[in-house]
Amino acid sequence: MAKELRVEKRQEQVGLFMADGVVFEVTVFLAQYAMHHSGEQNVLDLLLEDDPFLPAKGANGDFHLVRKGMISHIRCAVTLDEGLEYIDRQVKISFLGGEVLQGTVRMDLPAHSARLTDYINSGSEFFPLFSGEHAYLVNRSLIRDLVLID
Repeated sequence: MAKELRVEKRQEQVGLFMADGVVFEVTVFLAQYAMHHSGEQNVLDLLLEDDPFLPAKGANGDFHLVRKGMISHIRCAVTLDEGLEYIDRQVKISFLGGEVLQGTVRMDLPAHSARLTDYINSGSEFFPLFSGEHAYLVNRSLIRDLVLID
């Protein structure tokens, strides 16, 4: 009976950077179908769900329920919509715990209102940042300050 109720999930390895400085290397579980767009669920979809806790499996096999609001940023695969045009801005982000992350924000705003301020003050709680070979989803609410460096 329990097997019949099981929902098939795809696993993805991510790095969770917490507000208190703790870093978890975990596996998260993604649905085959996203709720708000076509295709598979991605990590951003998972973060934006109403549930305050994110289930994750640690490297040692332990299951954790991690409070999403305490995640300052998450290292994961990020795919942008190829149909949109982006304006890139180089930024340095300082988080409440003192950690600094530097990289590129790719803003999907109209050219006439492509200010970094507009982008950071709008949209969902998490936004993508690209730094070297890594991509992150950054929690707006845990940013202490953000500096434009280009």
